[in-house]
Amino acid sequence: MKILKLVLLLFICTLFDCLGGNTMDSLNRASKYKGIFDKEYGFTKETIEFGNWALREENKDTTWLKVGGAFRLNAIYTYFEGQTFPLGTELRNDWTWDTWRLNIDSYSQGLQFSFEYRFYPTFNTHFIKYGWIGYRFNNESNLQFGITQVPFGLLTYASHSWWFQAPYYVGLEDDHQMGFNYTHRLDIWRLNLAYFPLSEPRGTNEPSFGELSSARYSYDVIPVKGNSNIERNQFNVRAACVIPAGELGLSLQRLQIYNLVTRNIGNQFAVAGHYEQDLGRWNLKTEALYYNYSNVRDNDGNMLNVVQMGAYGFGSYDVVAEAAMYVAGLAYNLPVSWGPISHIQFYNDYTYTQKFNTTIIRGESVRFAPTQQNVLGALVTAGKIFAYFDMASGYNHPWITDAFGGNALGTGRGLDFREPISDQNPIDSNPGWNIRLNINLGYYF
Repeated sequence: MKILKLVLLLFICTLFDCLGGNTMDSLNRASKYKGIFDKEYGFTKETIEFGNWALREENKDTTWLKVGGAFRLNAIYTYFEGQTFPLGTELRNDWTWDTWRLNIDSYSQGLQFSFEYRFYPTFNTHFIKYGWIGYRFNNESNLQFGITQVPFGLLTYASHSWWFQAPYYVGLEDDHQMGFNYTHRLDIWRLNLAYFPLSEPRGTNEPSFGELSSARYSYDVIPVKGNSNIERNQFNVRAACVIPAGELGLSLQRLQIYNLVTRNIGNQFAVAGHYEQDLGRWNLKTEALYYNYSNVRDNDGNMLNVVQMGAYGFGSYDVVAEAAMYVAGLAYNLPVSWGPISHIQFYNDYTYTQKFNTTIIRGESVRFAPTQQNVLGALVTAGKIFAYFDMASGYNHPWITDAFGGNALGTGRGLDFREPISDQNPIDSNPGWNIRLNINLGYYF
């Protein structure tokens, strides 16, 4: 009964704007929180997609509760492998109910709670994105425990579009894991030290789509038949220097890849340097990263030059064991006054993936083919309605193709893009670009 009274009092006080706080300078330009449902979403991907309102609170003595979420629809039109598809073709030329999500945040005298759960009706999939409790020791130090964002590379996102940049699809952008994340601000420095014993727990998906272990928000190494590997014992260190209207930083990551059958322990090492800059209405995001999986083996003890990663309940696909990624995104912000439309952000995001592994084809060593991704688009703001208009182009890309997943991020596509690489199906030296036109319309509350 006491807990019920406390929650009711907290609701009434927050609703009438008795309580509030300020945002963190590095996360949002919003100034104040008001009612329980009032939030300033801004006009960029970073401000509308990233919840974690509790993380932004700096006033240690305040108390509040916030409830929110989003409802999103998605329209798809594709041109894959030289062909289009008739209207109503699932995941090719269709309208879908993309997602709806629930967000709950609370804050009381330094104690934090932040939670987001997502539902994807079209895919019959749902899972947690993040859920953590934390404590703000002071304005400089904060500790989170639970399912929280991995401090690696550009934060919150390396991308402007509804799509992510290619590092997301190998678990190196907006990754979330189970563990601890400590943040400390020291003058112009933003420092992170994190430990994650395990990846986030899986949710629920349609078994006919893929392995149950792929029901998750973040792309992780997941166990599949004959290859029972999981991620564990991950360490992250990140240091970022705040410069005028920008940030320059370096990130390190180390984790184990553990085989549940053989108990073999492999490793992943990753490093990233990033630079972000605002120049008037322009925003530039750049990043260069390198990662390497070593001594990762299948259930028969064979060394692997690809790992199996999955998310969103779609099963798994090949990811090259060693690669470098080069990321660049440029955006332009245009305030307008067109009826309810108040802002348009134009952007172009590009990633080139250079692969270092090789395979033997017809007696010769052949290097894996590179992967490229480019997204040209705009984010339109109209009150609490946000619409992404994207033209996503992919070259050896796992999701911008008529053969979802597969070996695109591993060896690269073969001459027959639906089949594995072999002497009879060598790597295609020029697989061509595929295009997906995408409109994502969302109401955020």
